[in-house]
Amino acid sequence: MPDQLDEVYRVLVVDDDRDIAGYVRALLERRAGCQVTTVNDPRLAPATAAKFRPDVLVTDIEMPGTSGLELIGMVRAVVPGLPVVVMTAHASVDYAVQALRNEADEFVEKPIDAAHMVATVRRLAGEFRQLQSASSDEARAAEVQRGLQPPPVVDLDGYQLAGACVPARAVGGDFYDWYHQGDDLILTLADVMGKGVGAAIIAATVRSVLRGTAESPDLAAAMSRADRALESDLDRATSFVTLFHGRLEPSTGVLRYVDAGHGLSTVYRRDGSVKRLATTSLPLGLGLHETWREHRLTLEPGDTLVSVSDGILDLFDGTLASLDEVEALTRSAADARAAVDAIVERAGITAPDDVTLVVLRRLP
Repeated sequence: MPDQLDEVYRVLVVDDDRDIAGYVRALLERRAGCQVTTVNDPRLAPATAAKFRPDVLVTDIEMPGTSGLELIGMVRAVVPGLPVVVMTAHASVDYAVQALRNEADEFVEKPIDAAHMVATVRRLAGEFRQLQSASSDEARAAEVQRGLQPPPVVDLDGYQLAGACVPARAVGGDFYDWYHQGDDLILTLADVMGKGVGAAIIAATVRSVLRGTAESPDLAAAMSRADRALESDLDRATSFVTLFHGRLEPSTGVLRYVDAGHGLSTVYRRDGSVKRLATTSLPLGLGLHETWREHRLTLEPGDTLVSVSDGILDLFDGTLASLDEVEALTRSAADARAAVDAIVERAGITAPDDVTLVVLRRLP
């Protein structure tokens, strides 16, 4: 057995020939340091796999009752993505092609080349463990990111507020946030350049920094503080952040805001008119020490503010004309939550980019 093997991989060997199954077991235990379970009746393999949770399946291709090729799908239904090595005594192109079409990862001829079998099993098992670890890490990261989202219900008399974030992967670089600061409501939607775990880490940092500026009544000054605080992190990550960051005075409907390179926020007026909140400031993280500009508007009773990430555009035609579709869905919705749900529904199971939006409606 090799010294100091860093992993003990689990291998399920399926072969109706007990001698061959025993040989493969002994080979993988002694030469690869694996934990091996053998099954001679292929019909028992799925149940064994469910209990044993192998890292690799090694199976004969021709067996009574169930062929090795049929077995691949049966076992992968229990252990998704499980790598498979198919063995056969028939060294032909047709067999190899058939095995690969059934999504086998490797094709091994009998008599078995011991060194090749050991190397193949350890390589496939190692790759599978890495994928499982990455998947577990992403699932945990997604759980943490969901935990950072604001509460779905906020006490905001006279208003409806709803939001959603659907990452293109397990986690993403978009986020939305809202919270009270005194009598005011702070509202943010941000889009970090990039996707996946790296963008999600930056997004969590940006969220934290922005929350740290909440006590500043001057939004432009708050953006400058946030930019300085984030500059080194964003520079090392070669990333930047576009965002809409606003402060609502609920009693008057006055909304003060900064748009940092985002440009995807719109007010749909009760009278049918539309006010696009154009961007007048640069994103955070460009290293230009921009002076951010604060704007002001009033949400009248019946008006609705919608801020979206650019992933929303990809749900329609990919251009700014997509905002017309967003408007139609928003105006036809019974409330803010229904508007968010109607738009997010367009994302389906997967979307090419992170999809994030916030809808704030002042009640008539």
